[in-house]
Amino acid sequence: MTSKSLLIGRGNINKVTDILLEHGINGKILYVSDPVVDKLYGSIVRSQIESVGRLKEEFVNYNTIAFSMSVAERVIATDIDCIVGMRGGRVLDVCKYAAYISKTPFLSIPTTMANDGIASPIAVLKRQDGKPKSLGCAVPTMLILDTDLVMSSPIQLIKAGIGDTISNYMALLDWEFACSKGKDEMNGYAYLMSKTSLDGLIKTQYDSICPGFIDVLANSLVISGIAMDFAGSSRPVSGSEHLFSHALDYYSETKNLHGLQVALGTVAVLRLLGKDSNDVVQYLKKFEVDINPRTLGISEETFVLCMQHATSMRNNRYTYLHEADLNDAGLKKIYHELEEEL
Repeated sequence: MTSKSLLIGRGNINKVTDILLEHGINGKILYVSDPVVDKLYGSIVRSQIESVGRLKEEFVNYNTIAFSMSVAERVIATDIDCIVGMRGGRVLDVCKYAAYISKTPFLSIPTTMANDGIASPIAVLKRQDGKPKSLGCAVPTMLILDTDLVMSSPIQLIKAGIGDTISNYMALLDWEFACSKGKDEMNGYAYLMSKTSLDGLIKTQYDSICPGFIDVLANSLVISGIAMDFAGSSRPVSGSEHLFSHALDYYSETKNLHGLQVALGTVAVLRLLGKDSNDVVQYLKKFEVDINPRTLGISEETFVLCMQHATSMRNNRYTYLHEADLNDAGLKKIYHELEEEL
């Protein structure tokens, strides 16, 4: 994305017209949201779209592959010139994949920051059986992030965004490990971007969730997304902790925010490997990001099952878990340590 394509800051919800005009977009523009967010901010965005083109609308009820394909079909069949999506991950993933399939420009307007998907080339959509599937696509053509909107979103979503960025810590360790074993290749630019995203968050001057911190978190999540684009995969930000989270999505009856699951996975795998997890734990506690497995509704049995089956979630993602001792007794010990300390 060029500098004109990425806007992060307060009041940016009012810059939709500007960014569309800068990209020469007019004609038919498909506005995609859901009823909740549309009621809050839809009139602001719709009026700006109508000032540059012909407004069309779509409301997202299902974040399935089939639904996203149907949106793509509508875009192609009715000669839509641009997709404008506003909401969180579910809506934006539908739009990202529909834009990718239809080869149409996409303006993303996230209203939450629960994960790095806001600027990533990955769309997580549901299969027919309801299980999530990560699909390669493209980063948004344009991205407007209004930090005022994010600050007014549910605090738990912001905490999940913190957890997702913190998980870069484990992802980078796993990437280095995979390369040392000849199982992967390093992309220096993507690695540096992911580490910059992580360092920017960890070294922040802020110690509470405030407008200034939201700016820092927004930049970190966007940089993580762009790191994936550079690498051509999610490797810079996804390691054993994400495999564990995918296993939870698959096996656990309790559904939690992705960012909280990968943060738990980060701490759990560090403990499993005998590596120091104190800095990560203390950072999460500073921002009151609760990843206690019991609080998240993850039982000892489910924790052990998902740690042991994590490596089967992706065939091409080599991590420390592939060589770790995953015996029941050791994993149960870690579970109870986390239950007591987090």
